[in-house]
This record gives sequence, C-alpha cells and structure tokens, in this order.
Amino acid sequence: MLVQRYITNNIVKTFLGALVVLFCVMLIVQWVQMGRFISLEDADLMLLAFVPVGRFVVPMAFLFSILIMLERLSSDSEIVALKACGVKSRTINMPIIWFSVLCMIINIIISIWLGPLSMETIQKRLVEEAPQKIYSFIKERDFDDSFKGITFYVGSVDQKNKRLNQIFIESKGSTPYVVTAEKGEVGMGNSQVVLKLYNGSLFMQKDKVLRYITFDEYDFVLNFNLTRELGIKTWETASQPELKELITKDPDPKWIKEYYNRYSFPVLSLILGFVGITFGYRKPRASKYGGFIIGISAVIVYYFIFIMTDRLVKAERIEPVLGAWIPNIVFCVVIGIVWIVRSIYQKRPVK
Repeated sequence: MLVQRYITNNIVKTFLGALVVLFCVMLIVQWVQMGRFISLEDADLMLLAFVPVGRFVVPMAFLFSILIMLERLSSDSEIVALKACGVKSRTINMPIIWFSVLCMIINIIISIWLGPLSMETIQKRLVEEAPQKIYSFIKERDFDDSFKGITFYVGSVDQKNKRLNQIFIESKGSTPYVVTAEKGEVGMGNSQVVLKLYNGSLFMQKDKVLRYITFDEYDFVLNFNLTRELGIKTWETASQPELKELITKDPDPKWIKEYYNRYSFPVLSLILGFVGITFGYRKPRASKYGGFIIGISAVIVYYFIFIMTDRLVKAERIEPVLGAWIPNIVFCVVIGIVWIVRSIYQKRPVK
C-alpha cells in the first residue's frame, strides 16, 4: 500500500503540472480564436471554453505524467530498488491503471455532457450579445463579404461610442442595390441584428427600373452568424441524445463520427495508460527526456491518424464508426506487438 500510495502521489503531482502547462497553451489558442469577441467581463466564457478542450488535454497530460514519472523513478534507480525488495511490477502498475480509469471517466463526462453544455452556454451568451460583439468583428477599410448576401465596407469603427462611419453596402441577390450612409450603429430587433443607418442613400434596380432614395434613418437587417465566425459547429453544442436525433434526420458522416468519437476518446485514456507502462520504464543510465520525446511522438502520431481518418470519412472511403475507433485500434496493435517482441526477447537464452 505504501508503494502504491507513493506512485499515486508522484502521478498526481506530475499530472497536475502537465495539466497546467497544457491548459496555458490552450489559453493562447482560445484567445486567438475568441479574443476579439470577448472582454475581461467575459472571463467566465474563456473558462467555459476550457471544458470541451479537456477531452484532449486530460489524455495528453495523463500520458506525459506517466512517462515523466516512470522515467524519473527509473533514472533515480527507485524502480530497481523496489524490485530488489520484492515489489512486483503489477504493484507498481496498478496505480497507473486505476488513474487511467479515472481519466477515462472524467473524459466521458466531458465528452458526453459537460463539453456540449459549455459550448451551448458560450453560443447563447455570444449570440445574445451579438450587437456589442459585432463591432469587434467588422473590419475597417476592407470590402468584407463574410455577411451573407452582401459586401460590407466601413471606413472606421468607433469602439468607444459603438458607432460605424462611412458605410457602404452592396447586395448580391436577384435585386441588386447599393446603400451608403454617413454613420450607423448596431442594435437588435425581432431577434435579428439590425444596422441603423443615418444620413444616407439607397440605389436599387428592379425590373429595369432604377430607384434612388435618400434617407435620414434606415434599418438594415444583417445576417450575422457569430457562431460560424467562432467556429462552433452544430454538433459541438448537441448532447449525445440530440446528436443522435440529428443523425436520424440527416446521417452526415461527420456527425456520426463525432457521436462515436465521444466514446473512443475516453477509451484512449485507458490505452495511454498501457502506452506509458510499455515505454515509460527506462534503464538507470539511459538518456534523459526519453519519456517526453515518446509522449510528443505519441500525440503527433495519434493526431496524424485522427486527421487522416477524418478526411477518409468525409470522402466516404471508410465508415464513420470505424474512423472513430481506428486511432485506438492502431495504438492497441502497436502495444501488442511491442509486448510480444519483448516476451520473445526475454525468453531467449543468454549466451
């Protein structure tokens, strides 16, 4: 029990350190993606964004913690000392296996429940605050066609007073028109983002008839999809039952793969436990940082396989269910081959 408690304490300390480092890296990534849409008042949204990221961070932190911990114990000859005292490998490995099960349970909770719930909360908050957030989205002195159906140009954006200056709008629909205005501001009306224009003109062509109208005030509805700009996918905000219902209505391969990814990712934590046990033990005089290199390599290989299967699923070359489980299958096969080779090597007679 004392040995297992000692191993567990080392795992927890290393795991928490790896978790902090990885979440700091993800903070930078999230800030690049969401920074222009949020302020210090929205710090809770940034914390919520960490929840779905946890499904990737937790397995990575767990793998690094196991590899680094075992490498340190091996380099300090603690593993050799424990085995010399009669401690079996199974006793040393059991805390790792139990911790991998704990990480798998945490990942299941994040993947199936907490992740979609947090993304849904972020989406609702940002959509409700769209009139304020849109000022951060609009580009100055640039013809922007990210708004559906129109090309939008703004000379300058006054963030402090929430005002747009020198506005030009050109439609791309069947009825072409051009709207210009001296200034404008964004508001909400009937659950839509409305651009209130002041001191402008409207030029329209319909059925070979040209119309030119000037106005003091004009309400223009913007088709602004903040969710799309944030990169929030439909399936990311859907719970598992909701995602299953979406698949029933529209069996999109991407949605099917995501449905089964929410089960395969948690199982990955259990597999990574055996990866750590397989490659974590080192000879006392072996080169340092071997565990870190193995961890980075494992993450890169898994990411490469994941991207490859994702593209194959989109191209309908493989089934989505198989695509979700292939990375785990590959890791299991590699671990099995390593164990078989090691067992054969150990049974060879020493010459």
